[in-house]
Amino acid sequence: MSNIDIGGRLAALERQIANLQRSSRLGHSSIEDAAIEVYDESGSLRAVIGQQADGTSGVVAVNGPPPPQPSRPYVSSVLGGVAVTWDGTFLEEVAAPLDFARVEIHIGATDGFIIGESTLRATMESPRGGTLIVAAVDPMYFRLMARTTSGTASDPSPQAGPVGPAAVVAQEVLDGIIDETALAEEAVGRMHLQVGAVGHTQLGIGTGNLLPDPGFDGPYTDQNLTGKTGWILTTGNNSARALQAGPKGPPPSTGRALMITELPVSPGDRFFLAVDYRVSADWAGDSIRLFMEWQDAQGAVLSYGILAVTPAPGGPWTRTNRQVQAPAGAVKAAVWIKNHEATAGTADFDNAEVRSVIGAGMVLADSIGTPELAAGSVVASKVAAKTLTAREVKALSITGAEIATNTLVARHIAAGALTAAHLAIGVDGNLIADPSFEGAITTGRLGTDWTVVAPGRDSPKALRVDCTSATPVDKTITLGTFPAMPGQRVWLSADYQLSTDWVGARVNVYVRWEDAAGAVLAYSRITSGSAAAGSGWKTMSGAPETAAPAQTVLGRIKLAADDGKAGSVLFDNSTCRIVIGSQPSGTRAEISPAGLVLFDEGGDERVSLVTGRANFLTLSGTNGGAVATIDEKGNAGFNDVSVAGGLTVGGIRLDSRLAESPRGLVAISRQYSAVTGSAAEMGFVELAFQSDVTRMYRIVVDCYVTASAETGEVHVTLRDGGASTPTVSSPVIQNRVFPINGLTWRSVRVELIRSGASLGGGLHRLLSTFHAQWAPGGTTVTLFGKSEQPAHMYVEDIGPAIPDTGVYNTGGGVTTPPRQQYERTYTASWSGSYANRGAYNSYYGSQCIQGYYSSNNGVQAALIGFPSSLASDLEGASIQSVELYLYYAHWYYNAGGKAVIKAHGHGSRPGTFSCDGDSRTIDWGRNVGKWIDITSIFDSTSWRGVALDPNSTSLDYYGRAEGVGEEHPPQLKVTYVK
Repeated sequence: MSNIDIGGRLAALERQIANLQRSSRLGHSSIEDAAIEVYDESGSLRAVIGQQADGTSGVVAVNGPPPPQPSRPYVSSVLGGVAVTWDGTFLEEVAAPLDFARVEIHIGATDGFIIGESTLRATMESPRGGTLIVAAVDPMYFRLMARTTSGTASDPSPQAGPVGPAAVVAQEVLDGIIDETALAEEAVGRMHLQVGAVGHTQLGIGTGNLLPDPGFDGPYTDQNLTGKTGWILTTGNNSARALQAGPKGPPPSTGRALMITELPVSPGDRFFLAVDYRVSADWAGDSIRLFMEWQDAQGAVLSYGILAVTPAPGGPWTRTNRQVQAPAGAVKAAVWIKNHEATAGTADFDNAEVRSVIGAGMVLADSIGTPELAAGSVVASKVAAKTLTAREVKALSITGAEIATNTLVARHIAAGALTAAHLAIGVDGNLIADPSFEGAITTGRLGTDWTVVAPGRDSPKALRVDCTSATPVDKTITLGTFPAMPGQRVWLSADYQLSTDWVGARVNVYVRWEDAAGAVLAYSRITSGSAAAGSGWKTMSGAPETAAPAQTVLGRIKLAADDGKAGSVLFDNSTCRIVIGSQPSGTRAEISPAGLVLFDEGGDERVSLVTGRANFLTLSGTNGGAVATIDEKGNAGFNDVSVAGGLTVGGIRLDSRLAESPRGLVAISRQYSAVTGSAAEMGFVELAFQSDVTRMYRIVVDCYVTASAETGEVHVTLRDGGASTPTVSSPVIQNRVFPINGLTWRSVRVELIRSGASLGGGLHRLLSTFHAQWAPGGTTVTLFGKSEQPAHMYVEDIGPAIPDTGVYNTGGGVTTPPRQQYERTYTASWSGSYANRGAYNSYYGSQCIQGYYSSNNGVQAALIGFPSSLASDLEGASIQSVELYLYYAHWYYNAGGKAVIKAHGHGSRPGTFSCDGDSRTIDWGRNVGKWIDITSIFDSTSWRGVALDPNSTSLDYYGRAEGVGEEHPPQLKVTYVK
């Protein structure tokens, strides 16, 4: 190429570059399957234009700077959640960045919560701010966080809250809209129930009988049968209705079963099950059953308590019963009736019973108000099904008018929410709610002429009826109703007081038995008789003989003043209790506040434990006659008594009393042959016995002696070898000398009286010996017995050991009198109890309380003192033994307790407690009086009484001994020598 060509080409390139510099940078460019990256002056990538990494195309901002911090949100409660408002501003009044994307709403349950993915609830897309509703069920904390289009987050805003959802008020809820599907479990508390609103027909559990609607006559049964196949209603046993079950369905069915109710239980609870039944003539099956399905806390079935019987097809109505017990781990029981493995025919059930030894229920009075809800203000369309829980309902905003009929069931009532004041029926066995007329339930009962006045009989209030009338008239008031069955009996009681100007026939408390239609069938009545006006408070009580007749479904409890014309009557402390186990006839047990009576199959009493009779306990034989009785004073009559343990008489064990008498011979030897000796000592008879150091003994050798000489003497000696073989060298314990009378024989008697203590306790081998003395040489001596006159050596127990109290007396009249042994018994002259082992507690008077029961009195102790003669008697005396008699009338445990006995030196009852430290602890039964030996602690003649002082909070030591002035006062028996 020439030089000219090179120069021209360079000039052309310069012109082209100049043109490019004057034109737009990408005026005629396109991006083919690529992207343009945008960087800032520091070299950081800020945007990507074109094709992105995921294959899409567009403009994406990246690595942008963080946005400013949003301002604090405003939060407020709304129905179902919280309204969160942001005003569109940032802290320090910074404007929204151009790459603003959104503001996030985060919530947390704790103060200062950390923002994360789990806390995000909503976003606001506008930089101007706005308001969003965030769902919440509890009070929460709220924070905001801004984000840019590049995803960079700001610092969280200042925190707001806690704020929770608003409660539903009466104006937002229409009448009747809240049914059982809209209530959460345990949503209804005690404050939501109107006083007296819950009667026996509203309870899913019975009162005395734990089954609701046990005769299957009411709406509970109607509702329970809804949707249940194989179950219908039929004519009952002396009642309007009964349940009828058909045969079992297809496999895997094992029979027709119907759950009646559910009950809370505890391990070990016992229940009495009973039911009337009959089956059709074509019935074929295994059995009919009433049973309890035991469940644990998770609802798993543990086992079953089953009352089962195989009935006779076509037979009459029959009743069967049984007791069952809840197993370990049981917290709930479902009660079922079942026609078990029946393949044909029908089975009928009526008058079912489930009774517990313990039954209870509780409710506060005046706990439900009505001012917050207006009738008709809530309709169903305003509340989504199952979205309204207790948290959304304002306290006290729902009354009875807003709850649909029959919609409250057990799961809607919070545990422990019902107290006695909410129930129109008693729950402690007394079927009368508010029996002493103190609360709002009584106020709701009042009618014309009936008022509440103060005071009552040992209570703040009483019920008063004005009997003023121109003509005699009956004044009555209903105290309550209860479900009943044919054959039931009641025990009734009420206190009453007639005014001084009262004119009338009588007052009475009674139950009116009614059928399903409300018709009166009979009355069970207790009356005052012809009580005198103005005679003060009286009590009428008893169990009327009239039982609930056939067709009975309801008992109505009433008080009445009959044929009144003037004055007034006060009533208080009313009671109506079911006589448990009552049946019209046959074998049964009847329990009422009067006591217990057991009947045989003929209806005759066999065992009665009843107050108000001469004998509290009577046991009858097969001929109906009494074979054993115990009266109200504890006096007993029996035919034969066998005692395996100790028998105590007058507080002293019989074996102790017998020990006070001589026990007689404890060892003896009879000899019929002769033993001949000389001047050398010769043994005659060995005799062994066990010595008791507390006893006194007489040891005797009684035989005959003859000698070969006319002069001299014979020595007869008693030697004690102890536990070893005795010899003529053993210790001498007695010796006697007798003159020799030649060939003539004579009687010889050697006697020793000595205590077991002086001999020493244990085995003693005694040897009698003899020898001649001062006789001519070669003299022989013979000790012998004959067949008709045997020789004897014996040991005799002659009674308890007593001290040697004699002294020498020369007869001159100046010798000190001999000491004597005395036994004196002193009855306590004062007694009392001391709270916290400190100050005297006058509340208990002379009763002797020991131990800890509650913090009111703390650890209590008692002091018991005896007459001043005890001090004078013991002055200069030597105490041999001390015994104490106490009668413990009560211990915390039925099995008894432990008495801790100490000594004290108070001559009269002190203001504060103190005693000696040495003690004896004795196990003691309840209602037991006995003598105990306290010599080891009452070892000083300065002591004047005893203390009961366990100084322990263990309930094993809490008890009450009778004191001065009671039937069994303390006594002290002292044996001393003086």
